[in-house]
Amino acid sequence: MIVTLRHLIRLVAMLAAVAFATGTAAQPVNLTIGSFSQGSGWYVYAVNLAELLHRSLPPGSKVDAPPITGAVGNPRLVSVGKADLAFGMALVGHWARKGEVSYDKPMENLRALVGGWDQYYLAVVAGGRDLGPGLEKFLQKDRPNARVVLLPRGGVGSLGGLQMLQLLNAGEEALRQRGGNYEYTSFDAIKGRFASRSADLFIQVANPGHPTISEIAQNNPVTFLQPPQAVLDEMSKRFGWRIAVMPKGTFPNQDRDMRLPGTTTTLFASTRMSDDLAHTIVKTICEKTDQLRAAHKALAGFDCSKGAWREEVNGLPLHAGAARYYRERGWLK
Repeated sequence: MIVTLRHLIRLVAMLAAVAFATGTAAQPVNLTIGSFSQGSGWYVYAVNLAELLHRSLPPGSKVDAPPITGAVGNPRLVSVGKADLAFGMALVGHWARKGEVSYDKPMENLRALVGGWDQYYLAVVAGGRDLGPGLEKFLQKDRPNARVVLLPRGGVGSLGGLQMLQLLNAGEEALRQRGGNYEYTSFDAIKGRFASRSADLFIQVANPGHPTISEIAQNNPVTFLQPPQAVLDEMSKRFGWRIAVMPKGTFPNQDRDMRLPGTTTTLFASTRMSDDLAHTIVKTICEKTDQLRAAHKALAGFDCSKGAWREEVNGLPLHAGAARYYRERGWLK
């Protein structure tokens, strides 16, 4: 049999494709996964994902998971190529795609890989026990001059808190006129404010087991509050939040189910990522899910088959390589 140059080139290409698909390709890749600060759930997710990818990618590949930026910053990093993929929130992905809220122009090159990792709630924690579940009553009658503590400006928690409070006529200026105030500070400082009874209200996005909210609720008299339905509807319509029920017992001393603005964690990349690499990453996640679940209790319900490809849990269109994997599994038609 005579092997022509054309046949040889075709054979080499076929072998390279098979090798990459099985994780044995000769060419290594270098990846950076954006997450959040050390001690955060996303950082734990990223470190464990990096370990899984080391075993799935070609020998010599490097996967770094530095504790950088967070939900609002990660889309910018991925869009300009300073991170190859990152964890984010479906809500924020929607903002980035549209060029809304925290973004002055659309980021049209962002693409979703795997969504629905966990559930986040915009939790509302008030100082004092047995205050009743209504946030509106708390602000109008119990603490009209409330001392509000939020994380530094720009984060999703502080943005969501401001959105909610402004809809309740308790924005910064309105509260100041009633003798209240806002303070933007760190988790450690917020824990100290509750311990010293010098804070009345803390609003923050949190998944089950969130360490700061768990510690505050365990060690201090607090009540978890719920915004009125009209505010929930407006948060959804105006800003894109999805309404979710935070089951009672999610945090210590939370004795009621709470209907709250919510969002989910998504993993995303950009159109710079090749279809084959995106396919490999998604395949690794969806077929090694047990190892990821073992890394953090917030991932207890994570399962790709439950809709990880749906836009409502990603906020972004799917990467073509991710869509290919979901079609192969018969999940995406």
